[in-house]
Amino acid sequence: MNVYWLIASFVILSFGLGAFLGAPWVPAFRRDLDDILDLAGVTKRTKFVDLGCGDGKVLVAAARRGAHVTGYEVNPIMWLIAKIRMLPFGARAHVYLRSYWSVSMSRYDVIYMFLISHHMPKMRRKLQMEMSSEARVVSYMFEFPGIKPSRATSNAFLYEPEDLGKIR
Repeated sequence: MNVYWLIASFVILSFGLGAFLGAPWVPAFRRDLDDILDLAGVTKRTKFVDLGCGDGKVLVAAARRGAHVTGYEVNPIMWLIAKIRMLPFGARAHVYLRSYWSVSMSRYDVIYMFLISHHMPKMRRKLQMEMSSEARVVSYMFEFPGIKPSRATSNAFLYEPEDLGKIR
């Protein structure tokens, strides 16, 4: 009986940590994947990062286009699922068990996120300080408050550095 409580506690804590640090795990709709990647202009040369990659669904879609993909996830259960899903893509796919808040965004061409609205102002400040002048940001479902995206689909918003008020 104690083993079941330990397992249940681990699962609850794993998913709670993700919800606390960024957003609870909610998968992107499969029907939106091509729109997201088209909006961002993902190609074979793209260095793509998924902040809070969950089960790796968006990473898989970008890797199938030939992009070099990186994901960050704090939930160890979701991290393991994403890590396994990245195995077929070899050296051009990485998933790390860590918070994206502690990672620099300077080396990525496309920064993808599915955050919740109360984290968007903090993320904007992080991106203003760290993203390269050629990078693009795709936010799924949530817009940056008070900022008009360069382009949008029904569920995704594309931002260029000048949209976010680049500091550098």
